Formats: sequence, C-alpha cells, structure tokens
Amino acid sequence: MRWLGIDGGGTKTAFSVYDEHLNRLDRLVLPTCHYAQAGIEGAADILRRGVSWARENGLAGTQFGIGFSICGYGENPEADEALARCAASLADGCPYVVVNDVEAAWAAGLAMADGIALISGTGSIALGVRGERQLRCGGWDYEIGDEGSAGWMGKELLRAFTRQCDGRDPRGPLYDIVRRELALSDDYEIIPFAQASMGQRGTIAALCPLVTQAARAGDTSALDIFARAAREEADMVRAIADALFADGVLDPIPVTYVGGTFNAKELILRPLAAALPSSCQLVAPRREPDLGPVLILRSQLDRMA
Repeated sequence: MRWLGIDGGGTKTAFSVYDEHLNRLDRLVLPTCHYAQAGIEGAADILRRGVSWARENGLAGTQFGIGFSICGYGENPEADEALARCAASLADGCPYVVVNDVEAAWAAGLAMADGIALISGTGSIALGVRGERQLRCGGWDYEIGDEGSAGWMGKELLRAFTRQCDGRDPRGPLYDIVRRELALSDDYEIIPFAQASMGQRGTIAALCPLVTQAARAGDTSALDIFARAAREEADMVRAIADALFADGVLDPIPVTYVGGTFNAKELILRPLAAALPSSCQLVAPRREPDLGPVLILRSQLDRMA
C-alpha cells in the first residue's frame, strides 16, 4: 500500500508520495493551504491540485491512504467543516486522516513516541503527547500570538530597524540590510511599508531571513531577536512539560522541532537548547513532517485491524 503525506504549513503545502516501506518516491510543493491566507476555497483548491498530482505520480493503479496535516485545522469550525468535506471528497473511499500540522510534526519528529514537538515557521505552536493525552500550547495566530515564529521575528525586525534609525539602539548591519532589501531611500519609508504589509503574515514572515543575515553579520539587535525567540519557544515547552510530564517518569523529555526559523541552525538552536527546562532535551526530528500524518493514519488503521 502506498501513501500520500500532506504537510500544509503557513508558507507552503508539501505533497509527498511514499511506498509501502515509507520511502519517499516523489514530492510537490505548492503555496500555503492555510485558510486565513488562501481562503477556504483557495485552500481546498491547493489540496485538490496536490492530490490530483499524486494520483498521477506514484499512486496510479495502487491502493493508498492519505494523511492531511493542515495548519490551523481544529481552530475555526467553519473552516474545519469545509476542509474535512474536501478531504473526504479527495480521499474518495480511500483511508485518510485530517490533523493539525503540529500533530504531524510530533508524529514525524519523534516517530510517534511521547514527548514535545515545537513548530516555528510562519507561526508557532507546540504539542506534548503522553500516551493518549495531548496538550497544545501557543498557536494563537499571527495577530495576537505566534511568538518566536517567522511572523513574530519579522515584526521584531521592523521594530529593531526603527530603534536603530533614531538612535535608541546602536546602528549595526541590520539597519543597512533592511534599507537595502526593502529598497528604502529614506528611513521613514518603513512606515508606509508597514501600513501596507503588517496584515499580510506571509509578507512579514518572509522578512525572517533578514534577521538571520544581520545576526550572522554580528548585529546585536538581531542576535537579541533570536535569543528572545528561543525564550518564547522554550516557554511553550515549559508549560507543556510542567502540565504533562511533571512526575519525572520521562527523563529527559525529548523536544523536537520543525519549521523555517530553524533554518538559522545554531543561531536559534543553541539559545533554544539553553533556554529549555533542565528536564528537556532538544533532539533533531527523525523524519520530515510530510510523513507525520501518514504515521498517524497507519497507527489508526493498525488499531482497527
């Protein structure tokens, strides 16, 4: 039996076809299917395009199951209902499951074992799993939450730029990088940019690599953004660890990570490891998040057999 794993995040939607041994055969990347960015119909269209591609590339003529992991699923009843209907229609009688992307991150990152998974991409969220119990932390969305995420770091970049502009903080590489990358001829042009862009999470999250550039150039403001992002992420982990693993049975508690902010590697991983509770240990993800919903589906099918 073959499998289609779908990782629908805030930046992109990845479709991976796997064989019966869970070796990836092919992969397609499309834009985000987050309903808050693509709209419900736009999200459904992305899923339809990806599933149609998979049926023609690796799944044709075979039995298969589909694992849908979708950012924001489980948070908006109207969107959930529409996406669940879309998934059922696309599965067309094949076994399938629909989960939030943080569940997929846990399943793939820890190979379905107890522990905590942290997503920090366009948004941020954490999930702890202990047996049949699950506890989520964060994921309050771009406008009021998602601390430590690319969207949050993009906002912090703009704030740091203004502080360097007017002398509240010393000017460093961040100032020149923002001027160059946003093509500003005058510092105050950042105001109309922000007015036009702050409501677009994708646009602001796309500024995160500029924080990385500035930090690698030694900018103290950028390095501080990474340090604060790590503390925000560690706070989510701490809340879950205290509530779900306080008895110390799991020692250390494995904490895995997924998402674009971790492309900065040691700039975020080092301060994150240092900020975690002493009961926790940061571990690299075992598999890619595309496989996560497939592992969840397989587990459900095994229990039903």
